[in-house]
Amino acid sequence: MHRFFIPKEWILADTVTFTSEPLHQIGYVLRLKPTDRIIVLDNSGWEFEVEITRIGKESAEGKVIKRSPGQGEPSVKIILYQALLKSDKFEMVLQKGVELGVNAFVPCVSERCVTRKESASKMGRWRRIIQEAAEQSERVILPVLHPVTSFEEACRSVTKPALLMWEEEKSLSLKQTLQNPPFKNTAKISLFIGPEGGFPSAEKEFAVRNGIVVASLGHRILRAETAGLAAISAILYEKGEMG
Repeated sequence: MHRFFIPKEWILADTVTFTSEPLHQIGYVLRLKPTDRIIVLDNSGWEFEVEITRIGKESAEGKVIKRSPGQGEPSVKIILYQALLKSDKFEMVLQKGVELGVNAFVPCVSERCVTRKESASKMGRWRRIIQEAAEQSERVILPVLHPVTSFEEACRSVTKPALLMWEEEKSLSLKQTLQNPPFKNTAKISLFIGPEGGFPSAEKEFAVRNGIVVASLGHRILRAETAGLAAISAILYEKGEMG
């Protein structure tokens, strides 16, 4: 069944009202009809199976048939601090990060970032990408997109434990880090991934001074848009969320 994130206030008792973009999708893109069923998500962690009862030009309505807890959220919350990348690469990280289970995204401006700020329209596009990916991958909580921030401010305000993946780290691997406190038993991990060219040494040292652990993904050098997805997958596997 097709899935739609909607505002919580659109659900009143057993009646769901649709307007704006969901109405367009239901009536004009998917061409659904009364008696067709969809899944509605209000960002509470619950799924609502809804039977469409009416489709009009200004609104549509449906009736809640079943309410059940969603199963699409991992037990560990990953907050991805991703340095800004070229537009298509950053959008891929958002999309695939949502599919894997990232809880929140914090775009960061690092010294080597080619892109250093984003417009309101671009932030809106990123939110749409996140929502579409969440609907497709059967998430029940919409990942949060935070405003763009500087790398320094991100390091100062990050929720710990926090990891920074650095290709020049030789002594500590991601696997070793995840098997040791404070990462072994935590239900929330912050993850820093650099831009094209990686983090310079000065930024790595700044992160360390702010209590962020630096680790390696191995001997191969991964592209910036690949490194985060690889690290997220490794974290989820170590936590028993994959396979």
